[in-house]
Amino acid sequence: MAKINLERRAKIGRERRAKTRAQIIEAGAMLLAEGSLKAFTVDAVAEAAGVAKGTFYYHFQNIEELVAAVSVQLGQSFDDVLTPARTELRDPIARLSFAFTQSLEKAISDTGWARLVVQTSKTPNEFGRSVRDNLKAEIAEAIAQGRVTVQDPELAADIFVGIWLQVTRGILERVAPPELSNQALEAALRAIGGAQLKSRSL
Repeated sequence: MAKINLERRAKIGRERRAKTRAQIIEAGAMLLAEGSLKAFTVDAVAEAAGVAKGTFYYHFQNIEELVAAVSVQLGQSFDDVLTPARTELRDPIARLSFAFTQSLEKAISDTGWARLVVQTSKTPNEFGRSVRDNLKAEIAEAIAQGRVTVQDPELAADIFVGIWLQVTRGILERVAPPELSNQALEAALRAIGGAQLKSRSL
């Protein structure tokens, strides 16, 4: 009986620690989305999360480690949006188009998420590298098929991401007009010399 109680106590402890860690990450994501990186401090995160400063350091060694955790969570949110394209679409241009339009639609419907993406794009992080690596893979496949005129995957990814980020910043500043996602997609595909596909044809 004592063994069972100890196991249950350990499980409860793990669950509480996981909940507290998630609470800190959520607070960090909120602060990153709302403010500048300069104002993103351990004290500010601890206050927003409703935990002691020591509790923060129990879960994260420093603020950079928290930013990395937020980036991982953000990357997972992108994966949730884009996984259908990776599993169902065989054409690289169709996958690029799906990723572009679906992530823009998410930015339109969830401005907090959009702000977080824009803020985290200002500094190198695992999320940004993962997104770029996936983009470069799709673009490299399209280049191999002769589907785009920009022959450097790095440059094409810079162009594609740059347009997406600028359009997303615009979403945060004004009401998104109808058909914004499709119009922005056409501009991004033209910029890399790719075929123009309407998202509804995917």
